[in-house]
Amino acid sequence: MKTTFTGVFLTSNDPDCTARFYREVAALELEAVGLEGEYVYWKVVSNGVQLAIHDAKLFADYSHPAVASSNVTHLYFKISSQRSFLERLAALGIEPYATDAVVVTVVDPDGRKVMFGMA
Repeated sequence: MKTTFTGVFLTSNDPDCTARFYREVAALELEAVGLEGEYVYWKVVSNGVQLAIHDAKLFADYSHPAVASSNVTHLYFKISSQRSFLERLAALGIEPYATDAVVVTVVDPDGRKVMFGMA
């Protein structure tokens, strides 16, 4: 049997806000999918892997509520310049959760700690 990793689904109590965070901070080109008034979620596909952000209540059959303290989901983004990324955060008014020589960690609107690193 062969399996292929194709995506990460996040749940959020406010998916529009979470999508805006990832568009601004990680520069992901997330797009809304679905019909207004029906089920809408946000997604981006990069290198064959989809990141999707779903409404936690509407996704309840799979995972509800969004759990900020969960360490099940860790997202890591590779960045080319820590200095440039820190400047980006400052321009957005976002204070890093933690910074070391390699990784800058920020907290998304749902409380997930998201890592942006040089490795």
